[in-house]
Amino acid sequence: MDVLRSGLRARWPVVAVLVWVWSGFLGGISAERLLAAERGRNQPASEDLAQLQTQLPDIQAISRAFKLVAKIARPGVVHIRVSGGERGAMSEEEIDERLKNLPNEEQSDPNDPEAAKKQEELREQARHILKRMQPPPGAGSGIILDAEGHILTNNHVVAGRDEITVVLSDEREFPGKVVGTDPKTDLAVVKIDAPDLHPLKLGNSDEMEVGDWVIAVGSPFGLQHTVTHGIVSALGRAEIMGVGIDYQDFIQTDAAINPGNSGGPLLNLRGEVVGVNTAIATHGDGVNAGIAFAIPSNMALRVAEQLKTNGSVTRGYLGIVPLAVEKTDVEIFGLPSAGGILVGDVVRKSPADHAGLQVDDVVVSINEVEIAGREQFRRLVADLRPDERVRLRVIRDGHETPVTVRIGVQPEDLRRTAAVSTQLGRAIARLGLRVRTLRVGMLPAFDENARGVVVVERDDESKNAPDVAPRELVVGCNEYPVKTVHDLEEALTHIPKSHEIVLKIQEPTGDMKLVRIKPRSRR
Repeated sequence: MDVLRSGLRARWPVVAVLVWVWSGFLGGISAERLLAAERGRNQPASEDLAQLQTQLPDIQAISRAFKLVAKIARPGVVHIRVSGGERGAMSEEEIDERLKNLPNEEQSDPNDPEAAKKQEELREQARHILKRMQPPPGAGSGIILDAEGHILTNNHVVAGRDEITVVLSDEREFPGKVVGTDPKTDLAVVKIDAPDLHPLKLGNSDEMEVGDWVIAVGSPFGLQHTVTHGIVSALGRAEIMGVGIDYQDFIQTDAAINPGNSGGPLLNLRGEVVGVNTAIATHGDGVNAGIAFAIPSNMALRVAEQLKTNGSVTRGYLGIVPLAVEKTDVEIFGLPSAGGILVGDVVRKSPADHAGLQVDDVVVSINEVEIAGREQFRRLVADLRPDERVRLRVIRDGHETPVTVRIGVQPEDLRRTAAVSTQLGRAIARLGLRVRTLRVGMLPAFDENARGVVVVERDDESKNAPDVAPRELVVGCNEYPVKTVHDLEEALTHIPKSHEIVLKIQEPTGDMKLVRIKPRSRR
């Protein structure tokens, strides 16, 4: 303080001059003018505050809505604890067996008490390490579906676990039993035997719009009944990197969701469940980065009903490999727009094969539902009932044609079935070849302006085209230009069967070669 006083005394003449200058300036301004100026400055702020006061009832109503939803949701949301299971766990016997195979680090006499003691210490350390390799206890959340005790959660919360404990909002605990799981949507149904349950109502997720307020409830990091809020950031998110779910149609939200929220509800302001919180975007630390994903309630309900009834999910099956329609495909295939899906391959003896679908067909609708993209198409087919007859609108060779398909049952291993049984390309029996229209990027050796028909495979029994190899590009047939499979088929109709066929083939270098195919001999 003494230092401060001395500093002020040293600067006092300067301070005095400043005060004098300021007081002289003020002397020329009346008190009334000063007050008027101050009132003028405060006037806009006062008007803003008055305007805000008129809006407070709306803000308070929103606040009440959040509080009511949290209150409604609380008894219908459960905390799920899990432990044990097949995730690399070892029994005590397995641990003992591992310990038997540990090398003896002691080179001294095994009868030496000190050496034996040290060896036993090493074994205990090894035992401790092996026990730590056991799957750690986990936790998640769940949604009470009905008074019978069915609880909806994520498959990754309960799959492969030996012990499941469900903790209700009133702290009652009950053992849970897995009724059914569906890894393809990451959903599961668990059942408990408990009285006085309070199911939550599932809403219509198709009614959600970007910007809608939503509330997430769950147990992040074990903190039970944590409530967060945000908005719907996007709808229909699919093909999210790092999320191993086959059927993705996520609601994206910025509501804070962290480990432990999995399986909990995403609710609208009416207190209805519109999504099942499932995944988060993270920087690698497992902590929310402001982007979270929820399975839409409509999808979750369809899956849950099958799990409750059958313990598994049966899906519809068409038997094609769907490809996204690119902008460049519009010109190549003569399409009205970039909608629909392109038939990449057809599985042999599948419903699509029986119905006559072909490679390079473009499916634009299923039962009058317009196809916007590949993921939507996959979900629509999966939701169809086996044996159901459905109407497809197909564009083939630039012309629209209706196709009726009787839906089959999706194989357990869909990818393996497609890999083993898929017929590649469209068969050109007269040439003994299977071909498909070249799309941009299909053959890296050709630039985006290249057009023609790619040879996919050759009929081993056919000797018609011995000089034509797979991955070669056919650009002409007997002086007819060929840009699509339809062009090739059309050209062949103009060539008598007794005449020689001459295919013009473009090499990746840009060079051309001619391959002559003799007419088939009659048998």
